[in-house]
Amino acid sequence: MAEKRNQCIHCSVESCRHLKEEQGLCSLEAIQVSPTPMAYSGDPSDETMCQSYETK
Repeated sequence: MAEKRNQCIHCSVESCRHLKEEQGLCSLEAIQVSPTPMAYSGDPSDETMCQSYETK
């Protein structure tokens, strides 16, 4: 990443270690978003997932 930006990552995945529950924010500076095996199905829930997810 050549340029850093001030990002705000909103999240509501309660089982993720990086969630600041009281604020609804991710505590990571950046996340990796990747396609799922079901990508290109047209259903938004099948298209992408957060690869930075870690279980609490």
